[in-house]
Amino acid sequence: MLQISHQIPPEINRIRQLICKAGDDGADTFKKDLQKIVDVLGEYYQQNKQEVKDAMIQSFIQCAKLLPLKAGIYATILALLSTKQTTQSLTDQIILGLLEHLPQIAQEETPILGQTILKFLSELMNVGLLNTVSFVECLYDLEGGAENEQSPFYLQILLTTLPHAMIKAMEKNQIEFKNIIQNVEVLMTKRKTEDRLFHLWQSIRNFLNNQEKDAHTQIFQQFLKTSYPRPYLLFPDEMTQVRQLRRGFKIPIVKRTQIWRPQQILVLNDEIRSQNSNKTDVQIEITRQWIYETIDLFKTNRQQIVFQFQLYQNCIKMSPTQEAQFRQTLIFTLLNMAIEVVPRKDQLSSAFYSGLLTHLSQRNSDSIKEWNETIEQFIDQIPQNNVLIIEQLSDCLSHYFCNSNFKLNWDKYFGKYNPDETDSFNNYLVIMIFRKLFLLVSVEKITDLVPKNIIDWYSQLQDITKPLDIEQHSLAEKINSYLQQKLNGVDMLEQLKLITNPNPETVIQTFLECLLQCISKSITHLNVLSKRYLSFLLQPNIIKPEKLGEIMLNTIFKMWNHSVFHLKVYLKEFLNLEVITNLQVINWLNDLIKQKPEVFKIYNVLIAINDVFRKQTKLDQVQDCTYESVKEINTILTKMIEQEQDVVIQSSLENIQLQILIAFKQTNGTQLEKLLKEIKSTNVKQIVMSF
Repeated sequence: MLQISHQIPPEINRIRQLICKAGDDGADTFKKDLQKIVDVLGEYYQQNKQEVKDAMIQSFIQCAKLLPLKAGIYATILALLSTKQTTQSLTDQIILGLLEHLPQIAQEETPILGQTILKFLSELMNVGLLNTVSFVECLYDLEGGAENEQSPFYLQILLTTLPHAMIKAMEKNQIEFKNIIQNVEVLMTKRKTEDRLFHLWQSIRNFLNNQEKDAHTQIFQQFLKTSYPRPYLLFPDEMTQVRQLRRGFKIPIVKRTQIWRPQQILVLNDEIRSQNSNKTDVQIEITRQWIYETIDLFKTNRQQIVFQFQLYQNCIKMSPTQEAQFRQTLIFTLLNMAIEVVPRKDQLSSAFYSGLLTHLSQRNSDSIKEWNETIEQFIDQIPQNNVLIIEQLSDCLSHYFCNSNFKLNWDKYFGKYNPDETDSFNNYLVIMIFRKLFLLVSVEKITDLVPKNIIDWYSQLQDITKPLDIEQHSLAEKINSYLQQKLNGVDMLEQLKLITNPNPETVIQTFLECLLQCISKSITHLNVLSKRYLSFLLQPNIIKPEKLGEIMLNTIFKMWNHSVFHLKVYLKEFLNLEVITNLQVINWLNDLIKQKPEVFKIYNVLIAINDVFRKQTKLDQVQDCTYESVKEINTILTKMIEQEQDVVIQSSLENIQLQILIAFKQTNGTQLEKLLKEIKSTNVKQIVMSF
């Protein structure tokens, strides 16, 4: 039977296009463009077609939720519509439709819906469409929710709303607004956590302090013009005629069972702080929060994110200094997000951020030199206390450098390497970046792009595929011949049993060395050979299985301690095959650290274990999924963390502990509460519960 396709009427398509693309042509044509949109919407509204009215209302509500950059633009359009008798009711219906979403805020997993809606409502208050008293009461609701929640969910919504609402609130309800600020001050003092909320709060407080010292409130006027597109400043006469909606509203505050946790900010952006007071600038923090929101809203559409960033530059008239500041805020924020090492439920990959940086740099090809210089500034400031940062930053940058055709200052990066410093963090960063580059791109291509002295330097480093010299041993030669004959696990075991000299442990170690060497010749060999000898690896007979795990881990480390890539591959494969267990890995790691090998080798192991454990989304995929085994792992790690003096190793161990606890929660949430009671750190508990 033929189905009749429902075609959208052309006028509805046009309405949606007008609303969605409002302001896209830039600040220079705001006044003319917005006036045209108001006139066209007025004409359509007067046709009195219900589907047309519904399209207008839904389009405004959707744009309010998805396009936080344009909150001021849409508030201006609605304000202008309210000044006309024929379209007053349209404005009321749109606002009422938006208010109906307030109860949904507390039900969301993240605060993004609350942030975008409250930001839009604050701009509606700024243009006079909403009552200031009602809005300040709404802020009181959020502040009350923040006081009674372990999670900063409501606090996040409140702090991201304040910069957009504080000017009007200070003007109309100064006493009430100051009470909210004082209460938030108490909350932030108790938190003692330097995450992105801390930086945002610092900027708000400093801004308000500076404003009080400025008798002429010039700081407010400058803030209004440059922090966000606010076209209603272009319509001073019309704004005096805005008709206010006479209706109060509240945000229902409910007790949330899920814990939401804001992202950490690991690098302080000192260059872009206010030059006058040496304090973080609220305009920069607003930009930073908008970047977070944009990525959160469009994380499945990288091109849309790039478009939104370009749109920001079009919607705000920026001087060359402001453009440089925006570029630095953007790059620093993206790289901060790329190197975040504390586990997050909604964490995006480093490949996502490297791709985003590549797209943005291509759109700004005229200033590619400045882009790369800003990246270099970021690298100069990274904290040297977490090896996982190096891993994620090197991964992100190596992809970016490849995609941008290696347009970077090679001497600057190569100059960081000092062969005389055995424990240098800079050395480790340089080695990690270049090893990843040489893995991503063929040597032939690199030869044309990279200076010869760097090629020579790299070729002198330990080769990541260099085999152990095992052919000189007759035992190794014998085992290699068995591998070439493609004996299965049972036959291999029978042959190894016949070998009486040397001892069984040496036989197994030599077998594993030969096996791993065969596997390393091709990634396809890994699946084939590991499964061919799986029966032997699970039941070696000539030694105990737990001893086999210890020998295997020592052999993997002996052969591949200089290659994070190989460590990851083998640990993941043999954990998945259940030849080794998480508990064995942790016990082995504890023994390894006590032996005090070269610190870079420990770093490599810690990175590999963190990465493998992070990808174990559920512990029921491995052997040690019981409460008792996870409790033992947690006890060992807690003791290691307490005894460790090296802050780099300590932070990595804390991350491994988090990965285990998070995976256990996904598998056995009912017993997690009992396990968490034994953990002292409140921060660890909050992170685990946020998943």
